[in-house]
Amino acid sequence: MPEPGAEAEEEDLTSRTDLRNERKRSEAAWAEFAKTLVTISERHLLRMELSEAVLSVVQDARRISSPGAKARALRLVRQELRGQDLGLLRERLEDLSHPNARRASTPADDWRRKLLDGGETELAAFVEEHPRADRQRLRTLLRNARKAAAASSNKALGILTQALREALSAG
Repeated sequence: MPEPGAEAEEEDLTSRTDLRNERKRSEAAWAEFAKTLVTISERHLLRMELSEAVLSVVQDARRISSPGAKARALRLVRQELRGQDLGLLRERLEDLSHPNARRASTPADDWRRKLLDGGETELAAFVEEHPRADRQRLRTLLRNARKAAAASSNKALGILTQALREALSAG
């Protein structure tokens, strides 16, 4: 029978090295984001909805050209940003940089997701709804897209999506 204090000891198995490495990764992420904030356009910076203090420090850092002084200014930007949610800030920046990335999904996107997650039954359902679709071609494109997903290639997914659009428009 385990002792009551044993559970607490098992939960906290992170070493000081792991904690230090996590802190370094966190600081590197903040440093990268601070550098990004200093380099983005003024229009995007103003649309980021940053606090006045952060905005002021970023604008000051933009005016500095000396490398040493710029590094100190970036540290000040990091310091001002620390209390905020990095994930949310990155999401805002991504929305500003790529406004169409979060577009609504189309029927072809929905079918692509279903076909990739499913199997032969989903393909049969698609072909039943859209009899002009080429089952063999779609099966080949699905196989290629599944293989490419492991290698993180978007080309095969794009080809599959285009074939689905064509099949959807053909009826």
